[in-house]
Amino acid sequence: MINGRLIKERKIILEELGGLPPPVIKNKEWLYILEEETRNSILIEGFFLSEKELKKILKTNNPVSRDEEEALNYYKTANFIYGLGYENYKQNEFLFGIPLIRQINKELGYTGEFRKGEIKIAGAKFNPPNNYIEEWLSIFVDFVKYLYKNFDFNGLAVSHGFFEEIHPFDDGNGRTGRIILNYILVSKGYPPVILKGDEENKKKYYKALEEMDSYMKEIFLKKPDKNEVIQKLKDIKISKLTELILESLRENLDKIILGIYERNGFKLEPVSELLKTLGYSPSSTRQLIKRGKIIAVKKENKWYSVRQIFDKLL
Repeated sequence: MINGRLIKERKIILEELGGLPPPVIKNKEWLYILEEETRNSILIEGFFLSEKELKKILKTNNPVSRDEEEALNYYKTANFIYGLGYENYKQNEFLFGIPLIRQINKELGYTGEFRKGEIKIAGAKFNPPNNYIEEWLSIFVDFVKYLYKNFDFNGLAVSHGFFEEIHPFDDGNGRTGRIILNYILVSKGYPPVILKGDEENKKKYYKALEEMDSYMKEIFLKKPDKNEVIQKLKDIKISKLTELILESLRENLDKIILGIYERNGFKLEPVSELLKTLGYSPSSTRQLIKRGKIIAVKKENKWYSVRQIFDKLL
């Protein structure tokens, strides 16, 4: 598992380079992250678009299939919300509340209205609360505001798991929750994460969300008590979802950091060659990257970095 400390150290390096760049389309790293996040987030829900198809629909702005409509709605919503998160980051403020959550759900193409009564989650081992939806969501908002001031990656994972356990809307809960997760990250100066949607990674994601089940099962049986629930959320430790978030953060932070270096005229070189200069064997490349010890990007099945930065975390 990647150590959260190594992610925070990457953030320090990024801040030294001027901080998270603005989420604009002309920034190729942001564009890649936003497009890939869109494709993967809708894929988790069973909608598929290739890279080429997504680029085409973003250009024409004229969806002709359900998959294209879902992709376009997600991309536009995420792009706007992350822009808002970026303004939070620059102003050191945090705009967050139930109206924003409802609006995200609406922009995704749903009603933005809270569900009334029971809902079943496919594959889940328990059912979300049937009553007090707005009260549960109000506690979620308070916990996220606490998290913003006392940020840590486990708490971020807990907040996402809690939202998905509440499942406040009739539809679009997964996509709404993933955009909120990334909104929090961008507001703190981190890039969005991409939770991969292929069959194997989707199973990992759902399995990770299940970690919250045992914690919330009994709490949801009674009327929400804000202080009790928030204390419970502070105490929860969930490793699987935290690990998925950290892995994606490593990848996207490295992409942005090295993108800044490239734009400043620095040359990408194979990591295996760079490691040789420190006495490491080429076979150690993959393991060091997996542990988050090397700042690197993958291009055509090969890892690259720049000489000036690759070993900063070794």
